[in-house]
Amino acid sequence: MRLTLPLLLLVLLPAMALAQTTIWGTNDYIEYQVGTLPVVISVPHGGDLAPAAIPDRTCNDPVFVKDLFTIETALAIKAALFATTGCYPHIIISHLKRAKLDPNRNRTSGACGQPQANTAWDEFHAFIATAQQAANQDYGGDIFFVDLHGHGNPIPRIELGYLLYDDELALPDATLNTQQYLDVSSIKNLALNNANGYTHAQLLRGAQAFGTLLGLRGFPAVPSQQIPSPGTTTNYFSGGYITANHTCYTPGNTTNGLQMELNFAGIRDNATSRTQFAEAFAAVITDYLSIHTDVAWGGCAPVSTDTPPLAPAPTLYPNPVAAGGTLHWTGGAATGDTFTVTDLLGRTVARGHIDALAPWPIGTALAAGTYFVAVHAQTTGRTFHTTLVVQ
Repeated sequence: MRLTLPLLLLVLLPAMALAQTTIWGTNDYIEYQVGTLPVVISVPHGGDLAPAAIPDRTCNDPVFVKDLFTIETALAIKAALFATTGCYPHIIISHLKRAKLDPNRNRTSGACGQPQANTAWDEFHAFIATAQQAANQDYGGDIFFVDLHGHGNPIPRIELGYLLYDDELALPDATLNTQQYLDVSSIKNLALNNANGYTHAQLLRGAQAFGTLLGLRGFPAVPSQQIPSPGTTTNYFSGGYITANHTCYTPGNTTNGLQMELNFAGIRDNATSRTQFAEAFAAVITDYLSIHTDVAWGGCAPVSTDTPPLAPAPTLYPNPVAAGGTLHWTGGAATGDTFTVTDLLGRTVARGHIDALAPWPIGTALAAGTYFVAVHAQTTGRTFHTTLVVQ
C-alpha cells in the first residue's frame, strides 16, 4: 500500500492491523514504513537521491559522507524482527543524499533554507513523532527508539550514543547515577522506571545493558560491561540532533532510545554480515525490552486494546530466571489455570496446569532466550500474556 503524507492520520490506526503500510513524503524523499512493534528506527544518512531542484548544502560546515548500507541494514533488521515476532518495527528513511539534506542537524543547518529540503526535513521528523506516538499508544510507553548510523572510526566496535560524552562515560557509576547525568541521558525515563530497578550506570554498562547484550552475541559495543567507556581520543559519537529531540532528553518526550553507530566490516559490508547482525539485534532488542520493561510481545497485541483485567494478571518471578532454576506464580494465578510457553518462532516448548501453591521447576527444557507465556484463567475464560527471559 502506498500513501502520501496528507492521508496519514486517516489510515494509520486501521493500517497497523493489516499488512505493512508504507507512507511516502513529498516527492518520495522520505519513507515511513508503519510498524506494529515497540521499536522505532530512523535512518537519516543512507540515501542516494540527488534532485537538481535541491542544491547541495553550503551552510554551517556541512558533512556529505554517506552512511553506507544503513538503509539495507535497517531492512535486514526488519526482516529479522518479522521472522521472530511476525510483526514489523517502525522505520523512517531519508532517501536524499546527505549533501541535499541532513535530518540529524537542526532545520537551519540540515536543509539550509531550501524549500523542498525544508519540507523533507519536516516530514522526516514528523514521521518519527507519529511512529513514536503510535507505538507508545500500543505498548503503554514501553518502546525503544534507535537512530541508525554508520561510522568510519578505526576501532571495530558499535558506538551507542546516550547523549553522554566520552569523558562523562569514564566517570564512576555513582556519579553517572546522579541527577546531573540522568537529566542529559536519552534513557533517563528507563533509569527512573525499569522492571528490575537497575541504575542508570547499570543500564549503560551493566550485565543487562544494550551494549553488553550486543557484545555477548559477538558484536562488541561501547559503552558496555565489556567496554565501559570509549576513551577520550577515539572520536566517539555520543548522539546527535535526532536522538536529543526524539528521546526523553527532551522534556515532554517519554521515549527511551539511543544513536547507534555501526562499524563497517562484519556488520554493513555485505548481505551476509547484515543478516547476521540483524538477527543479533532482533534478539538483543527483544531481550532488552523484556528484561527492563513490561512490554507484551506475544502476537504483537497492543496493550491499549486489552480488556481491563478482572484480577491481577498472573506473573512469574524471578524473571529473568537462570536456566534450570525454579519459577513461582504470583498475581492472579490460580490452581487449575493452564499455561502455554512458546519461543520467538511460535513453537510450543512447554505447557501444563498451574499449582498456585507450588513452584514451577523449568529444568533444562528452556534454553537461554525469551519466551511468551500465555495463562488461561479457568474461572473467567480470559487469557493473560507475559514474557519470560531465561538466562
